[in-house]
Amino acid sequence: MAQTFTTSPAHTALPGTVISRDGVIFSAVFHDSTSCGLILYNLKDQTEVVVPFTDDCRIGSLYSVKLEGLDTSEWAYRYYRDNYSFEDPYARELIRLHTKQGERIACCLFPTAEDTLQTKSAPLPKAWADEILYCTHVKGLTASKTSKAPARGSFKAFASKIPYLKELGITAVELLPIYELRPDKLDKIVSKDIDPDAEERKPQSLPLSAVSGAPEKDNYWNFGEGCYFAPKKAYSATGDPQKEFFDLVEALHAAGIRIYLQLYFPDTVTIQTQLETVRFYVTHYGVDGFHLKGSGTGLATICSDPMLSDTAFFYYSFPYEELQKENVENPTVGRPSIRNLCEYTDSFQTLTRKLVKSDNDVLREFVKAFVSVPKGNGSVHYVANYEGFTLQDLVSYNWKHNEANGEENRDGCDENYSWNCGVEGKSGKREIKSLRNRQIRNFLLLNFLAQGTPLLYAGDERCNSQEGNNNPYCQDNETGWMNWKETAASKEILDFTKKIIAFRKENAIFRRKTPFRFNDHLVTGFPDVSFHGKEAWKPDFNGYSHSIGVLYDEHYAEEDPQERLTYLAINMHWHSQILGVPAPPAGMQWEVICDTFDDHSFLEKPERIPDQRSVSVRGRSVMILRTAPAPAPAPKAAKSTAAAPEKAAAAGDKKEASGTK
Repeated sequence: MAQTFTTSPAHTALPGTVISRDGVIFSAVFHDSTSCGLILYNLKDQTEVVVPFTDDCRIGSLYSVKLEGLDTSEWAYRYYRDNYSFEDPYARELIRLHTKQGERIACCLFPTAEDTLQTKSAPLPKAWADEILYCTHVKGLTASKTSKAPARGSFKAFASKIPYLKELGITAVELLPIYELRPDKLDKIVSKDIDPDAEERKPQSLPLSAVSGAPEKDNYWNFGEGCYFAPKKAYSATGDPQKEFFDLVEALHAAGIRIYLQLYFPDTVTIQTQLETVRFYVTHYGVDGFHLKGSGTGLATICSDPMLSDTAFFYYSFPYEELQKENVENPTVGRPSIRNLCEYTDSFQTLTRKLVKSDNDVLREFVKAFVSVPKGNGSVHYVANYEGFTLQDLVSYNWKHNEANGEENRDGCDENYSWNCGVEGKSGKREIKSLRNRQIRNFLLLNFLAQGTPLLYAGDERCNSQEGNNNPYCQDNETGWMNWKETAASKEILDFTKKIIAFRKENAIFRRKTPFRFNDHLVTGFPDVSFHGKEAWKPDFNGYSHSIGVLYDEHYAEEDPQERLTYLAINMHWHSQILGVPAPPAGMQWEVICDTFDDHSFLEKPERIPDQRSVSVRGRSVMILRTAPAPAPAPKAAKSTAAAPEKAAAAGDKKEASGTK
């Protein structure tokens, strides 16, 4: 096909593709290249047109060319550098072409009208403690037949599960990467001889197979260097991933649910590209925040951008002091606070797993983490996530079982702090299944009643198992997907999850915004929080202790304070333990409202504990006690002299009947 367009230097300031009324501007960065340019593919006959970039088209390393007369509906494109071609990092959509030179991945051109699709981000949570996160995979949530979702594994199918998330009590979803990945290898287009020293773009992904020589497998988790501006077409049911993802964001917002995206940036991705990626998803799709991952993350630049001061960011560890110091020294740079930043570590996970499996020397550190309130920023905590065992597998396996990954079980974490409750893997024994379900309830309760921001990994509320695989990065199948099949256990655990989330939301003492003081500064008669052992006010933190009582005075709740006390009786010992309970205030009594030892843990009607100064907690269980008004004592019968003769007569009748005098 003859060339039907003209070219001219554009001299733009930023890389990317811009479509205007009189032409299309292509801009890309090429460092130290001997030749570079654009390859156009005609979508009708698959012919190729090469457009070289010359020195008059560049400023520094940024080359830009304007093509006039190009019909955007008829052409796709790639860039080339020396002997290799590659996709535009700023492309919105990738398509697969079958050209005379072989199969090619090309970039689509979008009409300008597509850029008008914009939605606003939801406001930041009022406080991080009010957020309930749900981490999941877009495809994995609904890909299984058991999901009964339309167009399984797509953005559209995900949207169909929003009522379920709402009913569960979720306020925000965190999604594993949803963008297109760069192909593993780049195509040779100019010379038959490949320069062995030429730099090839290879995705920085997690699988061990990339360095072990094992056969390549699906990158189900979708980590790697990406074409970040292109939502993944494989997640689209309609063939229009941009519109479908946009509709998902709007549907989540309409339900009051925020959406956070994971972005993985290896050190091959410039900080400028990272910043532009974040800005793009905020301005174009209304995404509410990002979990930044990768060794090359431009954290300081992204998190200090004024445009993103209302955008949430999650990261392993933020340099808070540096950011705050910069704001003090130069208040015109950065932002005035760090309330949109939220740490995301597995420290709570490790402590809680050790505690629940009854390890020694962990109680003190667990309690410290359990009641610690972040100051000014957020802090996410969880007991299971996509990396590692699911909650069901955590109580069913002592060892990882990753043989299906094809790496001889060498991949994945070796130390999971798990306990199989006596049998490795599935078990039909009633006592084993009962213990496992109890342990799951313990994990859920401790996670959702800890201060900070709780996160639930998708499927843990339904006893989802990965058959002991703690690294299913390549398991794009039933192993890696969420199982929606209902069983007696899954129904019970789902019901408990809903109730413990609702309990957290209804009781603001578990959602503190400022740290506890550990004293009675309001002079209510009790500290804001206190700890107890076998005797009230005497906690036992020695290395062999597995039990603790945590008392909260709800006068100290920052929202909706209550005139009552709440006591968590935590016993991770394998035998029953006695915990001391402080004497309730006058006119009040201690009642049990939840006991994880029982399958139906939340009681329909609270029960008064027999001894108001101590409580017996059965092995490996947690009880929630609460003070409530004690019943008024029954009134005593009034003494009456007039009644005395009648009583005497009655007594005489009884004696007579019995033959006594």
